[in-house]
Amino acid sequence: MTMLKVANCPKCGKVFQMNLRSLCQGCQRELDSEFDQCSAYLRDNRKASTEALSEATGVPVQRIYTFIQDNRLPVSFYPGLTYPCKSCGSPIRQQKMCTPCRVRIISDVKDLENREARARERGAGFQIRERFSRV
Repeated sequence: MTMLKVANCPKCGKVFQMNLRSLCQGCQRELDSEFDQCSAYLRDNRKASTEALSEATGVPVQRIYTFIQDNRLPVSFYPGLTYPCKSCGSPIRQQKMCTPCRVRIISDVKDLENREARARERGAGFQIRERFSRV
């Protein structure tokens, strides 16, 4: 006897049988409907911005960001679509962070590594030996 895996829908809270999207059937239909609305609008308005798409279709901007990040609405086909950088929120078209934020984080990591390397060069044992040698 097999057991059905059930869960609560994260969107509406209903109990449903687990599936690939982890949504109940009603929420899946709603999500597909919103995607179809976006897709139909973009067929006629290929260069529309994310905000214009949201206003025209009534689909929340966050949902459109999800469609873009899941590559359901590929930015290579629609040049006006963007989503916010995870760090500063500026509009981007690829990856998770804008170039200035990535450069800043890489620079911060290198600075931290340099500080740790200098601390290792000094070493904790060296400071203890200095105290004993003065006596």
